[in-house]
Amino acid sequence: MPVFISYRHMDRAHAIAINSRLTQANIKTYLDVLDPESQTTDDITGVITRNITECTHLLAVVSEKTASSWWVPFEIGEATISNRRICSFRTGPAELPLYLDKWPKLSTDRDLDFFIDAYRTEGSVKRSMTLDSVTGNQSRRTENKHNADSFHEALKNRVRRGF
Repeated sequence: MPVFISYRHMDRAHAIAINSRLTQANIKTYLDVLDPESQTTDDITGVITRNITECTHLLAVVSEKTASSWWVPFEIGEATISNRRICSFRTGPAELPLYLDKWPKLSTDRDLDFFIDAYRTEGSVKRSMTLDSVTGNQSRRTENKHNADSFHEALKNRVRRGF
C-alpha cells in the first residue's frame, strides 16, 4: 500500500520531511525526487501516471506556491479517477482550493500521525485497497469506492476533533 507524495518542487523540503516520517513508520512511499527514472525520462507523464496507479494513497503537499502548479492538480485527478485515498498536507498559511474539501486536510505533525494511524487501521481491518479494485469487476470497484469514502470520512473527523 504505497503512498504517492505529490508536491511542487518549491515544496521539496516539506515533501522529503513527510516522506521521512512515513518511511520511519514503515510505510512505503513514492517520491519522484528519489526515483532515477523520473529524472531521466522524456515521458514524465507516463511515469507519474504509472506510479500513481501502483500506489494506494496520494498525499499532496500544498502551499501558496501550489496554486501555479499544473502537476499537483493533475496527480490528484489521476488518483481521483481510480479512487485512491487522497489527503492534502497544507504548509504555511495558504488557503486551500475548495475542491480539496472532499478529502482530509492535514497541516500538523499530529495530523500526519492521524494519517499513519488511519493507514494502518485500514490494513488491519482488511479494508485496504488492492490494485484489482480499480481494474476488477463493478462490485469490487464499488466496494473500493465505499472503503475510500470511509477512510476519508474517518480521517477528516479525527483531524477535526484533534485526537
